[in-house]
Amino acid sequence: MEISKTFDFKSAEQKWYQHWLDQKYFESTPDDREPYTVVIPPPNVTGILHMGHCLNNTIQDILVRRARMMGKNACWVPGTDHASIATEAKVVHMLRERGIQKSSLSREAFLEYAWEWKEKYGGVLPWILIIIAL
Repeated sequence: MEISKTFDFKSAEQKWYQHWLDQKYFESTPDDREPYTVVIPPPNVTGILHMGHCLNNTIQDILVRRARMMGKNACWVPGTDHASIATEAKVVHMLRERGIQKSSLSREAFLEYAWEWKEKYGGVLPWILIIIAL
């Protein structure tokens, strides 16, 4: 058996993601089993994601998979920016650097800056975060 020098994450993800879909591992319907839920999905859009985000997601993933293996009705819905408070703080800091006071902006104008921040940082993932999904 020959092992490739580089990890082909696309084929691994395709295989395992489909397996998890087929087994309905992402589904959680209330039933008789003991529930197990992770309630605060990270990360916030506070900049480029880093290894700390990876560690946090990995620990949650391990805990949820363990709960499923123990027969619990596990529900974990990872997402992004559950409250926007940390993101708002980053946007306000960016505005200050540009000489703009948040209080001088309308809600719509502030949201334009927030979307600018999200477009710059919201989709940037280090390669390791992709692997933990496998």
